[in-house]
Amino acid sequence: MSSWILQHFLNPALFWPGLLLLSAPIIIHLINRMRYRRVRFAAMEFLLASQRRSRRRILLEQILLLLLRLSMVILIVALMARLILNPQQMSLFQGARTHHIVVIDDSASMRDRVNEGTAFDVAQETVRRIAAEGARRPGTQMLSLMLMSDPDRVVSGFSERVVDEPLLTELTERLATMPCSHQTVDPAKVLEAVHRRLIEERSTVRTVHVLSDFRRANWIDNKAAIAALKSLEGAKIGVNLVRSVDEGHENLGIDDLGGAVEVAAAGVPVSLSACVRNWGTRAAQNVSGSIFIDGARLPRTIDFQTIPPGQTATRRFDVIFDSAQPHTVKMTLADDALDADNQRFLAVDVPVENPVLIVDGSPAAEQATYIADALAADRSVTGFAPDVRSVEDLRRVALDNYDLIYLINVPELAPDAVAALEKYVREGGGLIWYMGDAVRPAFYNEKLFSPDGGLFPVRLGMAPLLIERTDPSQPRSGIEVEADPLFTMFKQQEVPILDQVFINLLYPVAPDAPQQPSIARDVQILARLGNEPLMCEQKYGAGHIFTCLTSAGPLVNPEGVNWSNWANGPAGFSFVVLQLDLAKRMIRKDRAFPQLATGTPIEIDFSQTVYQPELEILTPDDQVTRLQASRETGNGDADGSQLHAAFRETDEPGVYGVTLLGQDQQASRRLYAMNVPSIEGSLQLADDDALLRELGPETNVKIQQAGSFEWIRSESPGSEVRWFLLVALAIACILEQFLAARLSYQSAV
Repeated sequence: MSSWILQHFLNPALFWPGLLLLSAPIIIHLINRMRYRRVRFAAMEFLLASQRRSRRRILLEQILLLLLRLSMVILIVALMARLILNPQQMSLFQGARTHHIVVIDDSASMRDRVNEGTAFDVAQETVRRIAAEGARRPGTQMLSLMLMSDPDRVVSGFSERVVDEPLLTELTERLATMPCSHQTVDPAKVLEAVHRRLIEERSTVRTVHVLSDFRRANWIDNKAAIAALKSLEGAKIGVNLVRSVDEGHENLGIDDLGGAVEVAAAGVPVSLSACVRNWGTRAAQNVSGSIFIDGARLPRTIDFQTIPPGQTATRRFDVIFDSAQPHTVKMTLADDALDADNQRFLAVDVPVENPVLIVDGSPAAEQATYIADALAADRSVTGFAPDVRSVEDLRRVALDNYDLIYLINVPELAPDAVAALEKYVREGGGLIWYMGDAVRPAFYNEKLFSPDGGLFPVRLGMAPLLIERTDPSQPRSGIEVEADPLFTMFKQQEVPILDQVFINLLYPVAPDAPQQPSIARDVQILARLGNEPLMCEQKYGAGHIFTCLTSAGPLVNPEGVNWSNWANGPAGFSFVVLQLDLAKRMIRKDRAFPQLATGTPIEIDFSQTVYQPELEILTPDDQVTRLQASRETGNGDADGSQLHAAFRETDEPGVYGVTLLGQDQQASRRLYAMNVPSIEGSLQLADDDALLRELGPETNVKIQQAGSFEWIRSESPGSEVRWFLLVALAIACILEQFLAARLSYQSAV
């Protein structure tokens, strides 16, 4: 009851005394009933009969008079205590004890320019005005402040604070230094956290103010956020959506900056690509970007020309890193409505060269020569460093020292070599198979193939298949390739390159046995020769496996038939291009420096046997933070040497450097590129009608327009109720006087 009184009366202290006043008319009425006057009459029987006939009417009139007097007291108390029928009228600092949770959207899109400031500045001013209005009635309001980027916590020092002048001063100072993040947010998370915080609170009026730009990307079709708003409504919690932007703006943003950084090497051109998206509703003209390498601007720009609305333009360009060390790449666009997405960063680890292991089972390793020449005829151009080994060497080398492994014409492998290969690929390595006359299909089928996915993708036939050609002079080779980027060259050339490639021998796929498929699941066939698979690809753990079922180079069988003319035939140049593209595709990518979204923690795991537990973090603003790694439990840490460290202050976009000091005092540096999520560039607003459609027709959620502060009520609530009470009191007084006069005497009958 006390909660109901607080929510419905501006002066709740007068409620209980007023309730006691209701007893006064009752007591007076009872006293009057006890008063008797003795009067002598001659015709007593006549008067008694008249009284018996009028008793019921008189009793009803007396009760009606009592009710009128009680209603007069009730109306007077309601006027003095300031009755409010709708408690939501008092929720905006009008006297009722109210808990306001103010949620500020601090996502990167709130950096959108509005007049001389940003949308985030508008939201901050709204918070200040709310607190200023509440400070005019100190002691009756509470305020909690939350940020969408940190949904699980209330802003430090602003949890259920009583709104008064000291709070207003403190809040104003805090808002002046509160930055807007560069992150993307999900409003559902903070709304669910607000619901959990308020659901048990019953003693006050509860109101949630959501201050946001209300982008379509965050609010439309976000079922979780809409469900959270409806849950707040269902819990009788007022919801007030306050806009910080009144219209969407034209905007360009860099969607992506990347490329074949895994094959970067010192002095070797690296192909990069940049994607720019036009988030606006009009075509963007004369779009160009600037490129910076290690902070130095390149003397050329990347021209995107015209980008239609809603479209993305991609441009490729080459850069050369002169030295073998970590490098940074930055691209920028001209300023527009949102500057946060006008820059993007890339970190590249540039080695001297990229080691590739080539294992050849041929007697003289002649097959490996063709692959090695294709990859590194000039190492200064390709950056690959082939290392040709025998099958026995595979057991003696550390596979982790290589970025890619080729297995060519390998008869069979020792069990420990198979286990090492499985571990290498599962952890992110790339493996490429080529067949030949030394291959033993029984070993491949029994030890390497599995229908659920093994190191080899198919069950081989027991002997190579000779491709019969009815007309040896036919211009077509019979090779059919899928629409895959690996074969772009063959699709675009005016001269049909594949018609010059003849494959005469390949290992066929064995026929399917009952309940034993001959092709593992998730294997993608990339090329066929007639009805037979020729090239295929599969994922294995974190790595990939590519298989070609013919030889890597010229190989003549006992009958004098050459397996393939691809490596040294008329289309030999295409063999080189294919091997370079294939190596770029299959090379392990887990060693490249990561690109992360701003706000994502940097997680570092390392072994204490290799590195010392203290590490340094260099932020984009050149601030150095030292961290002490802690011991990691579980995760297969048998010897207890694994350490873990996490750096969470990653809101600022740019490149973060992590330096580890080895036990040998040698420093190891790793870079992390933090970029604003590209979706933040979408500045299209969710209009009121769209939001209300999402919420449904029965919603009581209020939507306030940007720059309008009239909803922060300063007028006295309940004025329409007071006029009704005054009129009702006047009518009750007139009726009471009329009825009292009527009952003050008895007419003769």
